[in-house]
Amino acid sequence: MPVQAPSPGRYRRTVAFDDPAPLPRPSALQAPQARHLRAVLADLPEITPSSLEALRRDHPALSPDLISAIATQARLQTRAAPRIGDLALTWILEDAALQQVTRLDVARYRAGELVRRLGAGAVADLGCGLGVDSFALAEAGCTVLAVERDPWRAEAARVNLASLGDRVEVRLMDAHDLTDADWGRLRGAYVDPARRRGDAPRPRDGSRPRPLADPQDWEPSWRWILTLADRLPVVAKVAPGFDARYAPTTADVEWIDHAGETVEASVWLGGLGSGQRRATALREGVVDTIESAAQHAASASVTTQVREWLIEPTPAVRRAGLVSDFAAARDIPLLDAGGWLTHVHAVTTPLARSWRVLEEVPWRAKDLRAWLRPYGAVTWKTIDAALSADTWDSRIGHSPVRTGVPITIVITGQGRAFAVERKTDAGGLGQVLSDSRDGIGSDSAAPTDEG
Repeated sequence: MPVQAPSPGRYRRTVAFDDPAPLPRPSALQAPQARHLRAVLADLPEITPSSLEALRRDHPALSPDLISAIATQARLQTRAAPRIGDLALTWILEDAALQQVTRLDVARYRAGELVRRLGAGAVADLGCGLGVDSFALAEAGCTVLAVERDPWRAEAARVNLASLGDRVEVRLMDAHDLTDADWGRLRGAYVDPARRRGDAPRPRDGSRPRPLADPQDWEPSWRWILTLADRLPVVAKVAPGFDARYAPTTADVEWIDHAGETVEASVWLGGLGSGQRRATALREGVVDTIESAAQHAASASVTTQVREWLIEPTPAVRRAGLVSDFAAARDIPLLDAGGWLTHVHAVTTPLARSWRVLEEVPWRAKDLRAWLRPYGAVTWKTIDAALSADTWDSRIGHSPVRTGVPITIVITGQGRAFAVERKTDAGGLGQVLSDSRDGIGSDSAAPTDEG
């Protein structure tokens, strides 16, 4: 059965230490006493040095390093839960691996998409890390050869995936060392190359290495991945900033949003793609995809008249260059031929967010500054890097009124700006804004705190 999302408050605790502890072998962290201590720490509202000292007194047979490592697992569990759900409760975790771990929802989506395109069968997970993608592939019906060259991570993956039995085989080895016989029994491969210097061997100091800009510096290199794709179907996980020019014209490049954030991209190679650019968004169990289609882009309409709602395509849609395709497919006009759409209704797809238009506001800095004078904190919303939120915050220099209404301002990049409300049900904010414009909540009407 699929792992359910964690209960929100289950992981809300403070960890009062940051120093990485020495890492014992993953099997030691999964021993009965270690599991017992993890459960004890999970029940604590706060983990402090004093609580750790109490554990050491109560368990003199366990080394202080092991207890510290178990506490570190509790800290990592808190970080991992939003990404991998209830797997975080029982899996063995590691700091550097978590920096690039695939979100479980995304791993499940990609595994399902791979089975849809390829069919179930034997696949390789090259660079399996802690095992999240292998878990999702096995869950989708594949038998998985999970390859990891880092000894600690390989053992952690073996421990984490033990419940799957013979559906997953974890090997400590380099992907380059797989034999012809290994490749011959595989129907396809998933590869997650190390894209940061120091990914393997793993960093021990908790630092986050800089991403490698050149895909040829990845491990395995992009050249090696393309060569592998000449042999069998491959889907490669890459960073969201991946330059699609590196992909063959026959490959699909798919940018993926999760919970409103572009988290990664997938490149479908070796016959799995047809030269499409795709954007996929996952939010609260809903998945939606748009892919390139020339007829869509050609038929997207444009209007200068703003309607009741501004529609903001997600970053994945913009990265894929599919704003016009999305607009045409949903029959929503582009506003001023820019990156915003406008519609009489809010949209319900995870591929876009809807902002209710309350009022068009002045664009010029001096006039907008005056318009904002009665309001509280301002949130700036823009999808143009040259007109970033920080740029506008600095340009306007708004001083929020303590009792003023908070406001969100959308800058379209086409010489227009709008006061908007994110929620579908504005909850009467429009009237509040009207009142604020009339002086209610302004400096002149604000109560004082004298005395």
